[in-house]
Amino acid sequence: MKQILFNSLSVFCIALLSACGGQTNETDNTDQKNVTLNDNGETTNTNNLNPLHNTHDQYKMKSQMEKLDFSEIDLEVTYEEQKEYEAEINYDNSGFIGGEVDDDINNEHLRGKAAFDSIYQKAKNLTISKDTNKRDVIDQVLKSFDLPADYIKFDLEIIFNDGTSLEYVD
Repeated sequence: MKQILFNSLSVFCIALLSACGGQTNETDNTDQKNVTLNDNGETTNTNNLNPLHNTHDQYKMKSQMEKLDFSEIDLEVTYEEQKEYEAEINYDNSGFIGGEVDDDINNEHLRGKAAFDSIYQKAKNLTISKDTNKRDVIDQVLKSFDLPADYIKFDLEIIFNDGTSLEYVD
């Protein structure tokens, strides 16, 4: 009985190892291009699809965010003719920081570090605190992000470093 169990377990382990052993040491170069054009002719950043490969970038982005008064920002501004500007810096479930920009006004769509860099350059000029009134927040954001003031809807959510979350909707 022990011999049959041992042989069955050995065959199972060999089958498991051979199934997992089909990996090669070849590198997938799909991450090498930073920007591509999608079907609509819009630029899309495809860099940093897997943040695990960019630990130096993660460290740099997190240290930059520590200089701000907030840890996450989510901005959505809607204009006529179905034009929107959306920008977001946030942390995913595994603690990696990421960015995303969908700018219909300037036809720019960025992901990952390129989006983070674009948003950070604008967000570092903001002097928003929990006590800043809504009109000042909106004016600061529109100016810093170089957005037109003739929006239909403005929605900004900020999570401050102390964990307080505020939303400004107009």
